Parts: sequence; structure tokens; C-alpha cells
Amino acid sequence: MRMQPPRLRAAAWLAAFAWMAAAPAAAAAEIPAVAGVAELPPPPPHVWADPRASLDDNRVHGNGLVSMPALQQYLDGLYARLKASAGVPDWPGSVYISADTTLNAHASAAGNLFLHIALIQSAESEDEIYSVLAHEFAHVYLNHQATYETHNTAENLRFAGTILGVLAGKIGGTGGAVKWGVGDTIGAANSLAHDALIPVWQRDVEQQADMAGVHLSMRAGYSYPAGFKTFLERLATLEARDAAATNTANASGAAVAGTTARKTHASAQERETLLTERVAPLLPRPRPAPRKAPWQAALRAPGTAEVLAHFALLPRIAALQAQGKQGEALKLAQQAASGATAGDATMLLTLQDAMRRTGASSLAQAEVLVRNRDWPERSWNALRQAVYLAHMPAQPAQAKAGLDTLFKMFGEPASAMPDMVAIYRESGDALAQTGIMTRCLQYASYRKACGESANTEQERAQQAAQAKAREDQLSKNAADKVMKMLKWK
Repeated sequence: MRMQPPRLRAAAWLAAFAWMAAAPAAAAAEIPAVAGVAELPPPPPHVWADPRASLDDNRVHGNGLVSMPALQQYLDGLYARLKASAGVPDWPGSVYISADTTLNAHASAAGNLFLHIALIQSAESEDEIYSVLAHEFAHVYLNHQATYETHNTAENLRFAGTILGVLAGKIGGTGGAVKWGVGDTIGAANSLAHDALIPVWQRDVEQQADMAGVHLSMRAGYSYPAGFKTFLERLATLEARDAAATNTANASGAAVAGTTARKTHASAQERETLLTERVAPLLPRPRPAPRKAPWQAALRAPGTAEVLAHFALLPRIAALQAQGKQGEALKLAQQAASGATAGDATMLLTLQDAMRRTGASSLAQAEVLVRNRDWPERSWNALRQAVYLAHMPAQPAQAKAGLDTLFKMFGEPASAMPDMVAIYRESGDALAQTGIMTRCLQYASYRKACGESANTEQERAQQAAQAKAREDQLSKNAADKVMKMLKWK
């Protein structure tokens, strides 16, 4: 397999670094401060992002979005009420359901709110759902996405300065037993630029969104105990369980993925304690009753109930597979990928995996995944997998052409660029890989993933073996040197 020439790689990277270093720093976004839960500041000016790009980006993450029209109509009604109570009824944005199975939600700069399917499954009342919508809308209302973009630009500039400093020999990695390539330098410099900037501002904006969200939910007459408090208590229980699992793994010497000392959010327990202290003096008497009936009715609506029932099958399918009962798991997966979820990406990927376990051909698996192509919510993950199953490894050129088509169909989002880097590498298209790498390096969130996708399995193994040595070389002194070189505090 033909590899991209190192000289060509270096030229692409340097071009990207030059672009980032020359780019002007983003002006500080105008963000109003939220002093407490008693009042809401006026909204700052907004520049709305492209709504299509917002949706396409979410269709690339994980298994994408879940088509639940009746529930989305109900949630959009709550969102309209929320905007009206904030005095901005004409603002753009709708509510969408993400296939993500974590208890979470997020917002976009286009005004769209995304509730994860696990949150839909666990919520007990409209008060709880409204509180989550209010928190996410508070991010939009307070223009926190603009704050993120400002910091993202700052991190890009730091990264550019860091990598140029490394390439100029101003920061370690130029000698000794540790071998350094340009790819290693990118990974190390990105780690320095990223970890040296602990984004404590994120903790602050989360607290502000909590306070503004509580104000908006109480203004609309929703119950704080049944809303914000209930959700945060449930989240705190999950966090405590995860912490216990982490402690057990650490005690046994096992590696724990995803653990980090860098926290961008206060714990759910900390958030609930702080909010309750501030809200308690303002709670109305008598307390409003939880609004359970409207939420339960929304979940029982035609289509919605079937979608939730099929998502509830996933743990049973996994349990059957763990027990070696592959045939039973396949039957249940076929049921999950039918009716209201006949083209849903999560269900199709579950069915495809069950087919693989029972010996189905790659082409048969691909044909199942292609059903997502005509579904209301297309998923990058499902359709990308279909292309790979149909063409790889025997037909890399056809796989590349298929992914090129998909990439354009999804609006060429940055979140899909690591996959494109990988297919260009596997197909031997050095020029295309250079172009996508240059583009990807401009996005702090996907830089590391693109760098990893550019390497072969052998290269990744070599880099992993030397990771500890690089960490030793790139100590805190090196990070301080970077900051001093860039003249940043």
C-alpha cells in the first residue's frame, strides 16, 4: 500500500500551521453575566450558525439522530414556550433526539437543542424535560457558543505557535533515545497546547446556564424539585456509580479509559447543592405539582412508544450475545429494526452486528445498513459502515468514491474528516489525504483524531510504545516555555 511521502505530509502540516498562526484572534464575545436565579439579563447580539451544518454535524456523531416526529412536535411546543418566556419568541431552532445513550443534552449555535435518547427514557415528568431544555437554551440565550469559538480560536493559535516552536527546535524532542517524526510532534504539541489551558471558563458557563435555566423554568411555573433537582440527583447517582467503578479499576491496576484530572463541569452533586441553596428562598408556596401526565401521554403517542420499546431491546440483545445465544439475539435485533425504527441507524447497526456474529456475508450486512439511506434521519456511521462492508479491502477505489459521495451528502463536516483521512490513506490517495489533513488541523476538536487516522496500525503501535518517553521529555517546563514563547499568561 502506497504511503504519503513525508515531505508532502510536512508541507501540508506547515501550510495549516501558517494559516492558523496568521489568523487574527477572535474578538471576545459579548457574554452577559448571570448573578443569580432571581433575574435574567438581556440577551447579547447573536450571529446564528447554519442550521443545516448543525444537523449534519450531529448526524455524524455516534449513530446520529433518531426520527421521532410526534415527540419532536411536543418538544418543539415546549421550546416555543421557553423562547416566549425569555422574550425571544422569534429566535430560530428546534429540538432533536440524539441516539446517544448517555444521560445528557447539548445545544448548537444555530439554536437547535439535542436531547439524548437516554434522557428521554429516564425522565419522569415534563418539569424534568423542561429544565433540561431550559439549561440548554440558556447556553444559546447567553451566547456561550460564541465564547467557545473564541477559546477554540485561541487554542488554534496556541497550537500553531507550539508546533512551529517544536519544528524550530525550541522545545525538546530533537534528540535522545526517543524517535521524533512530524506526526509525533503534532501529537505532543497538541497535548501541550490543549492541556496547558485548563478551560475553567467552561465550569463558569455551566453554572450560569444552570442559574438562567432555573429562572426560566420557574418563570414558566415548573417545579424545581421535580425538574432541575430530580435530574441533577439522577445524574449524581450515575456519576457516583462511575466513580466507584473507576476507583475499583484503579485499585486493581486496570487501565481506565476516559479518566482525566481536567474537569470542565462541576459534579452534578455540586451543581444541585449550589442551585438548591439559591432557589430555596424563592420557591413559591404552595409548591407547583409535577406535570407528569403530559409527559407520559407524549411517550405513549403512536410511533414514539414503539421507538422507545425498540431501544429498550438493546440491553436484552447484548445480554443474549454475551451468553452465546446468537440466534436468539438475531431474532430480537430483527424485531428492533422494524416498524418505527426500520431504518434507524442504531437498530440497523445492531442488526448488522448480529448478522456478522451468525456468519452473514459482508454484502448482506451492507444491504441492511443501506436501508438508512432513505430514512428521515441519515447516519454517517451506518452509511460509512455500509460502504466499507461492500468494498473493503478488495475495492479501495470504490470505497473512496462512496465515502466522497457521503462526505458531500453530509455537508463535509469537520467531524467526518478523520474517517476521510483514513480512507484516503487506505486507498493510497496521497494528494487527497494531504488536502483533508490540512483542513482538519484547523479544527481543535478533531485534530488528534485526524492525526491518528493518518497513521498505519504499525505506526500507531510505534507511537504508543514511545508515548511515555515523549511525556517525560515534554514536561511542565516545556509547556511553560511554550507559553513564554507565545507571550501568553
